[in-house]
Amino acid sequence: MTVAFHRRGADKLQKFFLYLILLDWVLLLITAIEMQSLSFRYGALISVMLLVYNVFLTHLCRIRARRANDAYMIYPVMTGALISFLLVTYFFFFI
Repeated sequence: MTVAFHRRGADKLQKFFLYLILLDWVLLLITAIEMQSLSFRYGALISVMLLVYNVFLTHLCRIRARRANDAYMIYPVMTGALISFLLVTYFFFFI
């Protein structure tokens, strides 16, 4: 006989994941604001770090959404990854 598991709210891991998504959006906002004043060296470093962070976040999102049926988290993560790609492209090709 199996016992049904009832979640009473967001668990700590999900809250931490949501904070990671918010941190991603804050980092993207700060990068977009300060992009014009960055040197190439710092801009390239920040671009690589944003890329790695978004790949990590996308991987976590894929695992979390598949397991916990929390598909609503996919949209802000994918939008953040797309904006990160656009910022990196803008920095390397238009500045």
